[in-house]
Amino acid sequence: MEQAIIEKIIKIIKGRSIFLVGMMACGKSQTGPKLAELLRYKYIDLDKLIEKTAKKKIDQIFKDDGESEFRELETKCLKETIKIPALVISTGGGIVTKPENWGVLRQGIIIWIDTRQEISIARLKKDIDNRPLLQGEDLSNLYDSIFQSRKNLYSQADLRVEVHNENIEEVAEKIIYAIYKKIIN
Repeated sequence: MEQAIIEKIIKIIKGRSIFLVGMMACGKSQTGPKLAELLRYKYIDLDKLIEKTAKKKIDQIFKDDGESEFRELETKCLKETIKIPALVISTGGGIVTKPENWGVLRQGIIIWIDTRQEISIARLKKDIDNRPLLQGEDLSNLYDSIFQSRKNLYSQADLRVEVHNENIEEVAEKIIYAIYKKIIN
């Protein structure tokens, strides 16, 4: 990746935070740290922040308190992140479902990581126990149903980056090039 492009982006975005949105297992939490490193930003995984705040795992929050309580906690944590400049924030897949969250997301640059469904499902099969919304259902049908209900919301992101079989660094670079193309146009 050309350092000149990175330097130009850093100068133009002036510490504006970058929010990674997209379906579960699209690669937000894997790509975020690399993107932050390339831009010399700090990184926050919103799900990890929620767990730290609640002092329990997300699946436990869902079991104990339900999805609506989780979404409230998610919004509170999201509002805290915007107070800090120059962050890359990996969000949970459902962050876009709450209209209140868009006011916070719009203060940064929203990147939709759009990974092919079969890739995400293969990843989810390895981590199904930690996915409270996917319990007890046919994974492909449930994933597709959730995606269809969120697709229009994800499409409201500032940029969409399609992911096929790229590695983490390639996805981070794709995001940087997408921001660059948007800025120079």
